[in-house]
Amino acid sequence: MTTFYGIATTETGKNIVIDNLPTDRLGAESESKRIAAKQGLAFQYVLPAKTHEKKGSTLTKYARARKQNKR
Repeated sequence: MTTFYGIATTETGKNIVIDNLPTDRLGAESESKRIAAKQGLAFQYVLPAKTHEKKGSTLTKYARARKQNKR
């Protein structure tokens, strides 16, 4: 499950972050567009904020084995 945030731009070119969006990309994009239009902003894009998948790098996956070999 991924959470998203949206970016919208004001008339002066300042970027505004839109958060508290739905967890699916299509819902997050439509909600972000709705909020941007309501506040008079120009919608730019939606990005994933964080992913709850644990992939882990090689260094963290095998940390225990590395520590045991150092003795």
